[in-house]
Amino acid sequence: MINCNFSKLLYETHQIRKSGVRNLADSDFDHIETIWLGIYGLGKFETYFFLYSECRDFEHFIDWVTLLKGQDFVNRADEQFKKWQNLEKGPETTEVLSSNVLSAEQVKFWEENGYLRIPKVVDGASCDAVKHRICRYLNLHLEFPETWYIPHPDWQGIMLQLYQNEEMEVIRQDPHIFDIFAALYKSTKIIPNTEKLGYNPPETQSWAFRHGNLHWDLDLSLPVTPHIQALVYLDDVPVERGPLHLVPGFNNKFKDWIRDFSSLDRAHEYMRITERSVPVPGEKGDLILWQNTIPHAAGKNQSDLPRFVQYISFTKI
Repeated sequence: MINCNFSKLLYETHQIRKSGVRNLADSDFDHIETIWLGIYGLGKFETYFFLYSECRDFEHFIDWVTLLKGQDFVNRADEQFKKWQNLEKGPETTEVLSSNVLSAEQVKFWEENGYLRIPKVVDGASCDAVKHRICRYLNLHLEFPETWYIPHPDWQGIMLQLYQNEEMEVIRQDPHIFDIFAALYKSTKIIPNTEKLGYNPPETQSWAFRHGNLHWDLDLSLPVTPHIQALVYLDDVPVERGPLHLVPGFNNKFKDWIRDFSSLDRAHEYMRITERSVPVPGEKGDLILWQNTIPHAAGKNQSDLPRFVQYISFTKI
């Protein structure tokens, strides 16, 4: 049985938010919700879609989670969430972090530029497994380019709203990725979020790329807290295949810079005029990480093959 106290609160909060009321939950609700979703292995988009579009009542919500994850997994998640709640109320403990995960040069680059590319973090077989999963899910065949553009309800822009499969979980739970995030967060008290995939085929006369605007994934109505975003290149991504683009070093001026703007839309408009991004090409298995105050966007794919990525992030608990 899923931890009823917070599960019930989550369900009821979103029933209220359906009506357009936002601020009735505890101020810590969104953070606790993120941890709950991470522990139960649920993507935020898929959970919200169910709650807002299909869910009949609280029991239906519990049944959906149990069917999606399996009873044994839910039982383990129940215990893990209860343990986290008890630890959160307990005294602080001292952590011991490994000092050899990142070099001094990498740490310096991260602090100055706000991003890192770490080569060959994920093995090729794991990358291929997720790429093949994408191909099967979208019914695309790499040898037949005409299949690359067939619409699918879960392929939205360049995002693929797919979350639940063993292939993706292997990369989410990769110990090297965990160690890198722990080193950057300076804490081992982190949990992987259940993130989505990315699929960006080459631009053609009939399929135009419309998602290359630099942006932040932020809500300025809330305090901006440090958060690390990342992706894994599941195939080689040379500069012409639509690699991540970002504005190096913007993390160091964001706090003062953003004060001049009344909305994120106005900040986006001005930033896109005044700032210049750089591409971050890479190879299969490379992990690209960036701070959430770095403007970023996918690039236009002008190659002869699609770009495949898996998004990665962790939350401090």
